[in-house]
Amino acid sequence: MNQSDQVLSQHPIQVAARRSGLSTHVIRAWEKRYQAVAPKRSGTARRLYSDEEVNRLSLLRRVTEAGWRISDVAGLEDDKLSQLLKDEGIPTSRPVVQPPELEAPTPEALVKLAMDATARLDGVQFVQIMERATALHSTPVVMEEVIKPLMVAIGDRWRMGRMRACHEHFVSAHLRSFLGDVLSQAMTVSDGPVLLVTTPSHQTHEIGAMMVAVTAARAGWRVMFLGPSLPADEIAFAADVTRARAVALSISYPADDPRLPAQLLRLRSQLAPGTPVFAGGAAVDGYRRSLDQIGAIIPKDLISFDRDLESLRRARD
Repeated sequence: MNQSDQVLSQHPIQVAARRSGLSTHVIRAWEKRYQAVAPKRSGTARRLYSDEEVNRLSLLRRVTEAGWRISDVAGLEDDKLSQLLKDEGIPTSRPVVQPPELEAPTPEALVKLAMDATARLDGVQFVQIMERATALHSTPVVMEEVIKPLMVAIGDRWRMGRMRACHEHFVSAHLRSFLGDVLSQAMTVSDGPVLLVTTPSHQTHEIGAMMVAVTAARAGWRVMFLGPSLPADEIAFAADVTRARAVALSISYPADDPRLPAQLLRLRSQLAPGTPVFAGGAAVDGYRRSLDQIGAIIPKDLISFDRDLESLRRARD
């Protein structure tokens, strides 16, 4: 096989998921817990699956659908898996047919599906929709065109009385769990530069910070996620200990905290010279003067943030 053929036979996890009929989360879980497959890694630490591994994932899907536990069959050779299916009279391969409503939906359609699941408080369906989004679209697109519009739509409907507080809490809880799982899986083997992600003191909304963390981790950065509401001294200390190449701050609410400008100045004074500070979020415009004063980088969206990270990494590597 020449080099061109080798490249064409290496597939990102989204393609492996689509061809095998498994979600990206299941593939990562089977890889981590049971060593079912061992994909190679790209230069940015993204998984790349061979044709043989995609076929193996398809076999494992068929075998588990037939009733075997993944823990019992993950270590079997492909021919043994095929034999299990033959013994049961089950075809060893079958086209994966997606439900019509989930057939390559656009980000806008995924938002609508997630809204419908939220209205019903259907957690299983909500997570399946999020998994489908990550299988079809890049991480920045999922964050920027699915999750962010979903959060805005839920908030708008809640304020208009068309949804209840329980719906807003439902979305926040499930997104926090979903993003945490994605982040945990993405951070397992990355040996890239460190990005410290948090929110400043009294900024208690962490979903935006988690979206930033996931975007960076999927791009090959080693993310140090410290949760919400961290004082400047603690951020600077953590950046020093981890030798963070950059710091990312999510600023979502409130937009008029009189204490935050001083915290930003204190953070800048304690960070190592030249350490970039990224800032974003719904309330970032309320502090733009202070952010400009400390030389913060304010990407217009997560897609731009992804590009900025890549430029920073190339400049330092």
